[in-house]
Amino acid sequence: MPGVSGHDRQRRSPDARVRILFVGNLLQADDGAGMHAFALCKSLCWPAGVELVDAGTGGVSLLPLFKQCQRIILVDAFLSPGHEGEIRQQCNVTADSLAGSDDLAHGGGIKGLLALVPLLVSPVPIIDLFAIGGGHFTSCSPTLSDGVARALPTLCRRLHGYVTEDLMPSGSGCR
Repeated sequence: MPGVSGHDRQRRSPDARVRILFVGNLLQADDGAGMHAFALCKSLCWPAGVELVDAGTGGVSLLPLFKQCQRIILVDAFLSPGHEGEIRQQCNVTADSLAGSDDLAHGGGIKGLLALVPLLVSPVPIIDLFAIGGGHFTSCSPTLSDGVARALPTLCRRLHGYVTEDLMPSGSGCR
């Protein structure tokens, strides 16, 4: 399924049941993990009703993407207290569930975005998070750490399995 580059509202699927937002900055080492995951996930077979979105560093400009869908899945890198490349999945995420969390430390972008969703989007979709622990977030460094690079295919397989087996097990065909 082709992805939507740069969260272009004109090409957004109005019938997306599940919208997966791949977040990150390719020029900040492991912060680009979400974007690398987007590239890998585009080659997988997704059921109709699933939309993959290159969300880049969109921040609050991503809010329109939270409309007209039942579920949002955010894919992003976090400063994890575990090892680099560690994959975590958290379901029904809110700003409150991430506030003060030592497990998924991140800059204010995702938490701030999640805080705005219930104020500006109705109905609020269910929001899940697939996070990969980053080792370094160096500016002007487009290279992923070895642990993150090795873990990305596993993250994509888990994400795909979650969508195709748990959320949409009887999804029709590939797009």
